[in-house]
Amino acid sequence: MADSDEPINPFQFMMDDIMKAIGSANIDPQGLRRQFMGLALGADVANELPAMSERTRVESLFDLATRHLEAVGFLSNLPWSRRRLVVERPVDIAERCLEGLKSYLDLLASALSGSVSSGSQPGSMDLSLGSETDFASLAASLSASLGPMFSNAQVGSLVGHYALSALGSQDLLLPLTPPGDLGVVVGNLQRVSAAINVPLDEVALYWSMRELIVSRIMAQPIILDRFDTQLRLYLLDLKADTTRMMESFAEGAMSDPNFLTNFDPTAMLQQSTSPAQVANVAELQTTMAVVQAFVELVMATIGPSVFGSTSWIDAMNQYLDEDPAHSVMASVFGITLAEVRARAERFARELVGAPDDVDALVAGLHDASLFPSPDELDDVNLWRLRRSVDS
Repeated sequence: MADSDEPINPFQFMMDDIMKAIGSANIDPQGLRRQFMGLALGADVANELPAMSERTRVESLFDLATRHLEAVGFLSNLPWSRRRLVVERPVDIAERCLEGLKSYLDLLASALSGSVSSGSQPGSMDLSLGSETDFASLAASLSASLGPMFSNAQVGSLVGHYALSALGSQDLLLPLTPPGDLGVVVGNLQRVSAAINVPLDEVALYWSMRELIVSRIMAQPIILDRFDTQLRLYLLDLKADTTRMMESFAEGAMSDPNFLTNFDPTAMLQQSTSPAQVANVAELQTTMAVVQAFVELVMATIGPSVFGSTSWIDAMNQYLDEDPAHSVMASVFGITLAEVRARAERFARELVGAPDDVDALVAGLHDASLFPSPDELDDVNLWRLRRSVDS
């Protein structure tokens, strides 16, 4: 070896082989998601349908829920195609999410993988010791090759774990596209019923009513347009944040020999949030809160006559909030479900007994000028004042 030659990096052969393997694998992102979803779901409970007697019992409660909602006047004028209930398994809910949320999951996977700009290509990394761009080149190449693999594996795993505890297809107040039949998971309803000590018939009836209300509101064009815009902006912002984080990681390692020794991952995650990002998340949660507000208004209208007491619904919501998979699945889409419900409950309480406000909220589903802003959702008098001035 000449004095000017740099010693060979002992990991160079291994890394070259890894990059070749990655380049030749031609991994299908959708297939990878489904594989990791299957790992999360397992092969037993997630694939078993409940007994026919239990399925029939819940399906009859869905028919009862439909009849109860026909008595709620402010829902009757909303265009909506009648849905049927399908008793499903966790694996069916997971498939619904993969297909119905595909465009958003694609963005999520892209956001999680991030990117680091570099001139090096997979399979052609220069990993010889002494080059000041060693780590930057390595980080860029691994990001380009391994990033999509890991991110799609994350997405599949997340969907699978969420489906194990999901009660139905509208759990997360996310717009499944294209809309289809409503699904409920009887086994998960039974688990929640036992946990909060409330009869299964009551839990199933309430959840059927909630699924019907949410799906009807979700079908309105303004709601769909708002969701699509706000979710895409949120996920694009997430991708930009991840890319900045990875670039900072590569630049730090390249410029500071002691970077890895002193590396603090929490500092890397503390990205600055722009005013535009804050405003978009506020609008996203407001859209969800308006959807949930209709559930609260229906319960205020007919809940006491149907259930007697509805206090147990709070216990059920708290139970769901404490489920890790629900919490993580919601948070990756910028949602805090407990906060959404709290805002929806406060807003709906102000509208009970105020038919003009309820009519305006219904009208806001097809007239964007009447849709509450985040500030108006938290202070209904601001919404009333704006409507009076505009009229």
